[in-house]
Amino acid sequence: MALPDEELARVQELLDAFCRARSGAAVTVAYQIRGNRVTLVETRPLFIDPTIRNSVNVAQFEFDPELQVWTLYWYDRKNRRQPYPTGRNRDTLEKLVAEVGVDPTGIFWD
Repeated sequence: MALPDEELARVQELLDAFCRARSGAAVTVAYQIRGNRVTLVETRPLFIDPTIRNSVNVAQFEFDPELQVWTLYWYDRKNRRQPYPTGRNRDTLEKLVAEVGVDPTGIFWD
């Protein structure tokens, strides 16, 4: 199921700004939208060969159209999606993106 147009516009506005703020000279943060899920992806050069770029899923936000809430997930070292463990994993997109940015658990960013 695709995101409703209003929700899609909110996602793009919010995550465009977030990704610009988190990206730098070597590291790029972007997002991918597929259906009602939005995945944050970090891309950086490999340490061994900087000409090769490596992409890693950082977080995923999933929209529930019935409840009108978002759910936050993180990715483990085997690239498996896991529910965000703090109990604060269902909320508005703005609050969940802020949680990823602050990363109080240390599971999103190195």
